[in-house]
Amino acid sequence: MAESTRKGSKGRAADPFKAIKPVGKPRSLGEAVYETLKTAIVKGDLRPGQRLVEQQLSNRLQTSRIPIREAIKKLEQEGLVEKMAKKGWVVRSITKEEIEETFGIRAVLESYAAYLATERVTDALIARLESAIGAYREALTHRDTEALMSANTQFHEMIYKASGSQKLYSLINNFRDFISRYRRALLTNLDFARMSLEDHVQMVSAMRKKDKERVESLVRAHILRGKSIVVTEMEQGRLV
Repeated sequence: MAESTRKGSKGRAADPFKAIKPVGKPRSLGEAVYETLKTAIVKGDLRPGQRLVEQQLSNRLQTSRIPIREAIKKLEQEGLVEKMAKKGWVVRSITKEEIEETFGIRAVLESYAAYLATERVTDALIARLESAIGAYREALTHRDTEALMSANTQFHEMIYKASGSQKLYSLINNFRDFISRYRRALLTNLDFARMSLEDHVQMVSAMRKKDKERVESLVRAHILRGKSIVVTEMEQGRLV
């Protein structure tokens, strides 16, 4: 039994990319590799400090090393990976200062998107938001983190899109991708998850009344509360 456990442990250590699936034959191999690696980083399957070894990734993704290099270069430009002092790349850790800055920018952008969405709010949008809240509440009841993350993303996505500003929507997504790896940590914190649900309910209530300033204030407070939790978790060594 002990020997089997040790072997299993070694097997896991030998394949840190097991969560990454082969990309197949898509429209652009380089783009597909990039999206695959980015998703793995954002979801936390590839954690900060994880080395990205070209040959291992090439074997896992069943591609040549050229699209791997192209994808890693793009991820480096986006600040998701960094070059090691000697050779190769690793998934980049985010500093406390970057967390504070990024959440601060998100608070401004996303609260403004909510303000604009409230100007354009419709009964159909309210119904869709309430449906997302229902899905969130159901996931929270069952402590289903994946479903919780999905419902949370859906809720906020609808508000961003309802702002009517494609440029604002793109900016929000760029900043959100940078720290999405920490979303799971937030939503597995049951106290935060419950407060988040209450925030969503209040946001929709204010949108229904077309109270733009109230919605803007609620979204800003919601984002900044998330920042405080992530920073605290980092300071206490529970996040990297």
